Amino acid sequence: MQLSRRHALRLTGYAGVAAGLAACSPAASHSTQTGNSIAMQLGWIKNVQFAGEYLAIENGHYRDAGLTVDLLAGGAAGTSTEAGIDTGKVWIGTSTPQKVAAAIERGVPVRIIGATLSTSPACITSPESKPLRTPKDLVGKRVGVADHNLPTFEALLTANGVDPSSVKVIPVQFDPSPLVNGEVDAWSGFTTNEPVALRAKGFATTSFLYGDFGLRMCAQVFVVSEKSLTEDRAKCKSFLTAEIKGWKDALADPDRGVALSVQKYGVDQKLDTAQQRALLDATLPLIQTPDTRRDGLLTLSPTLISDTVTALGRTGSKVTAAQLFDASVLTELYAENQGLR
Repeated sequence: MQLSRRHALRLTGYAGVAAGLAACSPAASHSTQTGNSIAMQLGWIKNVQFAGEYLAIENGHYRDAGLTVDLLAGGAAGTSTEAGIDTGKVWIGTSTPQKVAAAIERGVPVRIIGATLSTSPACITSPESKPLRTPKDLVGKRVGVADHNLPTFEALLTANGVDPSSVKVIPVQFDPSPLVNGEVDAWSGFTTNEPVALRAKGFATTSFLYGDFGLRMCAQVFVVSEKSLTEDRAKCKSFLTAEIKGWKDALADPDRGVALSVQKYGVDQKLDTAQQRALLDATLPLIQTPDTRRDGLLTLSPTLISDTVTALGRTGSKVTAAQLFDASVLTELYAENQGLR
């Protein structure tokens, strides 16, 4: 079974964007996003992983918050959220903690103010017929790992007492056909991607999350400039209010989120309705967790922040929690609007 690279790109809801960060310089401006019209850089193509944003537009939540939001698609060759913010092309966007931490270490003044996913979908997938259930099971096995994910994969092994040299890493791209063909024994990917795509093709898999083995991180995080946190704090709250409502709508009516993804916002991707529904079904439990049921959608609990920074530290990052996160915007927002929970 072969999955084309184009098809794989359509299915990869949380794949890394390889675009480089713009150099930070005095000429970089954050002033191009003014007033109530803002550009939002999505971390990937317009598929169902952004159903909450589509519903925030369609149901008038951005409008009610006094905002007009232009969603800019991302992708493997797209501009990164961090670079877009640094050059003033976008006001806010979604990204990963790894990319935000790397940007901060390069001097880009950005912060994470919320997270769509309280648990990253990063996982190790193996054939159901030959299941691998823990990092220790990877010893002596061939594992397909994309180059950009290698530091995190090695951190997973080290965190669980596995010598990275005892695992044979096979460089891969987006297409998980090597797992089907037996060229690798396991695949480093996302529960919202490869297992969904392969199940649709009739190939059953078993997966375990990185987060269950010492590398818990949030994902699909919201990123703004430090300047916006101080000068546009009210706008940050308005934006997050609309996002919360949009994702509540997605949780309540996933079919509509899928329909908007397939028929409108991602129509040029020629998305498959059943696969997009399966992707969303795999995503929603990562959004609505015990923590977010207690504290509210998109929130960053102290434990989640600590776990994320610890996981990043295992990959060599030196960024601190204070440098990476500002949870105060959502804390204030929920305190001021009890009905949002």
